[in-house]
Amino acid sequence: MTFLDLLVFYVNWLKQLQMKTFLLLLLFTFAVGCENDSIQTEKVQEAVSISHDEDLEFLLSSGIPIEGGFSIQEQAAHFVVSEIQFKDEGVVYVYTPEAGFTGTDIVKIKREDSNGAEIYAQTIITLKITVTE
Repeated sequence: MTFLDLLVFYVNWLKQLQMKTFLLLLLFTFAVGCENDSIQTEKVQEAVSISHDEDLEFLLSSGIPIEGGFSIQEQAAHFVVSEIQFKDEGVVYVYTPEAGFTGTDIVKIKREDSNGAEIYAQTIITLKITVTE
């Protein structure tokens, strides 16, 4: 084998190596680009009724979430208290209407499910609260 044959062999080998590197980079780019970035969203509607002198305690979850959690996405309009609390029975939405208010109030609560690294699902809970006399 002459020097020229070795040189040709080396150049062809480099071309194959470059093609393999290119294919690996292309495959990696495709794999990263195909990740599922969408978050699954579920919508739930609940209707509850209370008297104007009552407090509402709506159980959201019987366990305390370690990852993810609950937050108020859209606040009620006629409240003294409208918040998420952690109690012995679990995660509870607590609502106290304004004095003298009767009618319908709406609050939207978002639950996010997480694996610790990312949020993979969320639930929007719409509570339609009817306050009666």
